Amino acid sequence: MKVNNMTIFMGDETARARHGALVAQENSGAKSVGPGAAKSGAKSVDASGLKAASDPVAQKKAQAQKQALRLVGDVFANDRKVDQDLEGRRERIRQLQQENGEYRRSIQDIENNREEFRKNSGVAADSEEERELRLLAKEKEAGFAGSSVHLTDEECKEIAGIKDRGLTQYQQDSLAMKEDERYFAESIHKSKQEIETENAIIARTKMEQLKSHAMADAQKEAEQIMKKASEDIVNLLVGEAKDHIEEELEEKKEAAKEEAEKREEIQEKIDTAKERKKEQEELTEDILEATQGQISGASGMNEAQQEIKDMMNKMKLIEEDVKGAAVDQNV
Repeated sequence: MKVNNMTIFMGDETARARHGALVAQENSGAKSVGPGAAKSGAKSVDASGLKAASDPVAQKKAQAQKQALRLVGDVFANDRKVDQDLEGRRERIRQLQQENGEYRRSIQDIENNREEFRKNSGVAADSEEERELRLLAKEKEAGFAGSSVHLTDEECKEIAGIKDRGLTQYQQDSLAMKEDERYFAESIHKSKQEIETENAIIARTKMEQLKSHAMADAQKEAEQIMKKASEDIVNLLVGEAKDHIEEELEEKKEAAKEEAEKREEIQEKIDTAKERKKEQEELTEDILEATQGQISGASGMNEAQQEIKDMMNKMKLIEEDVKGAAVDQNV
């Protein structure tokens, strides 16, 4: 199994800045706790999990990473399972081949014993008895399961004639030894069948792996997951920035409105003070004109004072209004 290099990581300066701001905020909050808190014996709590849960960017990134890793991990685990199965089958083939080697050595040992038996029995290797024995042994071997030995029609007729005449004791004993090869020969045949089956399964599995491209497809899908998560995070940060800007603009509008109202109120006070000052000046001029030429003599002064009082009553001005006008004039 081959796994292409792939790094599943996602982050940006904005996300790191948000993370740093949160850490700084938490640290400042921790510092604000007085020394008495340490003496209280309260257990410390790791807030990293709470911080990740409260930060939508970190949460979105962690979720995408977890999904991508799980996707690739599942394919890797499945490929690993297939590889382990293939390795198990290869090991079984090696075991069967080793057993076959032992079976062949056992057959060879029997053949060596039969040859030794021939020599001890005083039968020549090129004798008619030995030739007939080899034909009878071939018939027995042809009867083993999975044997590739076949007899011709002429050989079958000759064997029938040998049996009709009867076998010698040497031939019977040697054929009995040949029968001991049956177990090993048939075991070799069964092992070969199992080896062929295992090799066929391995070849078919490898072919399916080449066709599927499971790991490559999983890596591409994981990259798409991370790409989509990055786009979502960017949109999230843009949305938050937009909301923050709109909120700041609204606050500035409210502040400007309040400032305009204050200025309008101040301007109204100024206009009122100016108007009262103007009225006071007009009043002073009227008084001066009314008293012009009447100031000589005590009777003239009394008449002037009486005229001032009458004029003030006429204009419905009281002493407090005059004082207020004087105060407003200094605003």
